[in-house]
Amino acid sequence: MASRVARKWDGGYIRTDSRGRDTYYILRRINGRLYEVSTRCHTSRAAHEQLRRFEADPSNYRPGGEASEDGVLSITAELAEAFLRWSRDEKKNTPKWVRDQQRSLAWWAAHLGSADLRKLKTARLVSELDKADAGRKQHIATLKAFCGWLIKVRHVLQKQEDPSSGLSVPQARPEQWTTPKAVTRERFLAVREHLTGLWRDALDVLAGTGWHFNELSRFAVSGAVERHPMTGGNVLACPQTKAGEPLRTEVSDVVADAARRILEQRELDYFAFHRSLEHASTAAGLSEPLRPGHMRHSVATWAINAGAHPAAVAAFLNHKSERTTKRFYATHAVPAKVPTLF
Repeated sequence: MASRVARKWDGGYIRTDSRGRDTYYILRRINGRLYEVSTRCHTSRAAHEQLRRFEADPSNYRPGGEASEDGVLSITAELAEAFLRWSRDEKKNTPKWVRDQQRSLAWWAAHLGSADLRKLKTARLVSELDKADAGRKQHIATLKAFCGWLIKVRHVLQKQEDPSSGLSVPQARPEQWTTPKAVTRERFLAVREHLTGLWRDALDVLAGTGWHFNELSRFAVSGAVERHPMTGGNVLACPQTKAGEPLRTEVSDVVADAARRILEQRELDYFAFHRSLEHASTAAGLSEPLRPGHMRHSVATWAINAGAHPAAVAAFLNHKSERTTKRFYATHAVPAKVPTLF
């Protein structure tokens, strides 16, 4: 039988649990009171984070909300809140995405209850997803992100225990093959005519860059307008794309001026922009409103219709392959005419 105290660490001692894992315990005497409590952590990094929390408030310390008294790792309110703070502050996800994650975590918590994530089977997750009226893709993406955080940041879940590993996020379907997402220039200009101020500027930047709205949102908070090192033209620098990498896009003077005004505001609200587009679309007499997501598709289609090569459009939109551009974003472009008999 292994010794109860295997070795010491900064906060107390380490012992081996029944599964052969090192478990870190806090052993401290503070103001005459002896504290001895398990951190329920199995790595030094996670244990030191728990030690920091313990030292801040020893009397009210609980091991991070990661597990209940019986050692069950479930989706608790405290864990969900910590994950959402990390998603917002560390991953720099947009407020809209964090709100979407919050809704999905609440959905999982309601459907899984106090089930132990370490023991959950993929079949149970699939069964619960089959009950979802909508949002299946979001629910899967959120759970995979949450479990990844438990593994890599909190260190309370082992990779082999990850219940979400058997799930895959549904791939985007090219619905624009049957329902075009690209709008005509005429529709775009009609809606633009009924926008003013910040919302017209936001639409102009999306039309000039082909960015996703979350990239524009991040640009508003900490982006910059720079000069192209070779041509001296305007370059909008977005600190982070959907994939987590920085992005630079060359734009016209009109778009650069709109971007500078957006930087003065420092924040863009997706839902307020969405409502403004709906009102402007109604005023323009459109039967279907223009939406932020239409602009990336429109930029790709306009460019190819104007003679741009798909590879150039792919590079401009920061796609890894021109196949992505042709499949998802320019499916309604009309190829250039080739010589024919008539």
